[in-house]
Amino acid sequence: MAKFQLDSGEKLLGEAQASHVKTVMLLPQANPGRLYITDRRVVFEPTQGRASSAFENALAEIEGFSVGAVSTITLRLRGGETRKITGMFNKKLIQALLDAGVQKD
Repeated sequence: MAKFQLDSGEKLLGEAQASHVKTVMLLPQANPGRLYITDRRVVFEPTQGRASSAFENALAEIEGFSVGAVSTITLRLRGGETRKITGMFNKKLIQALLDAGVQKD
C-alpha cells in the first residue's frame, strides 16, 4: 500500500499508532498500524498483520462512532459495517474525529 498522503487542500486533524481489530475465523485479531483522520476521510495503514486490514473511508460514509472499554473506538459506517480501533492514543483520535464532525454515539 502506498504511504499516506494528504490530498490537495486537505488538513490532517490527527494521527496515531493504533490497531484495527478484524475478526478472522471467529476470533478478533489486532493489526497494528497508523490511523489518520483528516477533514475529509479516515485512513488506516497497517504496519504488521494482514494487509486486508487497511481501509479508507470518506467522512460522509461514517454515520458515527462509539467508545467502549479501554477507549476502543468503533466507527459505524452507512450500510451497517463497523470498524474497531484500539490503541493507547485513542483519546487523541477521539478528539480528531469530533473535530472532523463525526458524531459520537
